Amino acid sequence: MAGKTGYRTKAQSELLAYLQATPGVHHTAAGLKEHFAAEGTPIGTATIYRRLERFVDEGKIRKYVIGTGDSACYTYEEETSCCAEHFHCKCERCDRLIHLDCDELNEIRTHLLAHHGFAWNAGKTVFYGVCEQCRKEMAVGRADSLRRE
Repeated sequence: MAGKTGYRTKAQSELLAYLQATPGVHHTAAGLKEHFAAEGTPIGTATIYRRLERFVDEGKIRKYVIGTGDSACYTYEEETSCCAEHFHCKCERCDRLIHLDCDELNEIRTHLLAHHGFAWNAGKTVFYGVCEQCRKEMAVGRADSLRRE
């Protein structure tokens, strides 16, 4: 038995098991719906949202909303670190969210507070760009296209 309703559904169990099997990966509700449909075990959108919010309330997963109008993403994280203490990088190509602990950025945060009276919220600070893996894939694609010419 689990949750406020006192029972655990198959969909709830499968959803949590999938999230736990992909720690650190950030999933949207739409992406989860597509995944389970492709696996032959479709789960309704409303069910996914309800379960994700319940898992967040229970502290089993984390929810991130990167920007206004962006879809929330959810992740199972094995570490207990607090996202308010580090920065985030979001890949504009693959949508990967990277947690970034960086002393250089912490120095800037300290400077802003000491010299400008501005308290920078690291947990809500997101740098947009292209991740290392996507940059490598793009470089390989460019090299392949040059070889074909």
